[in-house]
Amino acid sequence: MKTVLLTGAEGMIGSYLKEYLIENDYSVTSFEGDVCNQKEWNKYDRHDYVIHLAAFAGVRDSINNPERFYDNNVGGMECAVNFVQGTKTKFLYASSSNAKEWWTNPYAATKKMNELQAQALSRSVGMRFHTVWPGREDMLYRMLEQGRVKYINAEHFRDFIHVEDLCSAIFTIMKNYNKIDSVVDIGTGLTVPVLLLAQKFGFEGEIRYDATPNERKVTVADIEYLTKLDWKPTKDILQ
Repeated sequence: MKTVLLTGAEGMIGSYLKEYLIENDYSVTSFEGDVCNQKEWNKYDRHDYVIHLAAFAGVRDSINNPERFYDNNVGGMECAVNFVQGTKTKFLYASSSNAKEWWTNPYAATKKMNELQAQALSRSVGMRFHTVWPGREDMLYRMLEQGRVKYINAEHFRDFIHVEDLCSAIFTIMKNYNKIDSVVDIGTGLTVPVLLLAQKFGFEGEIRYDATPNERKVTVADIEYLTKLDWKPTKDILQ
């Protein structure tokens, strides 16, 4: 049985991924402790894979707390890379679609820095997650479900990927790890108007057309590489 050391196992994505891997006959150890403390990493033995998901996320929060995001996201990645170098472990880590335009906000910048940090390794796979749904309680899908959205920006278009499809994509990358040494987009390859999604939930609030220089207007994943590995998304957020 192959083993995985998983950081962020208690988070929204991590909790789904842990169960997915267990169902597929992997043994998963949840990293406990501060990922920014190298001594915490040294408590763990070698595993077949390290999957590093733990990070602060959120564009708007990062603008208000840039140093906090840097310390956690870049510091945690440094410790993860050090651990992997010492144990020669297969390494997958969470980047973000925001890294494509890393200069727009501090969160995006930390994810781009993570990709640069990973270059110290002989092989690794960065995963640029697009907008995962249902998502956290502070994310758009959940807020629409609960009627907590006050306005929608009609200029925003997002590639929404269901967390179960995300987990199957990660699993596909794991199985093909030795073929990959790069950063891989994970999404549906389609972009959805945020306003159209809101209307699906019966949204009747304010519609804005404001410029948002700290946020990308349009996100869409390039999934050509994953489809060549026989992976494809199965869920449509509008259905």
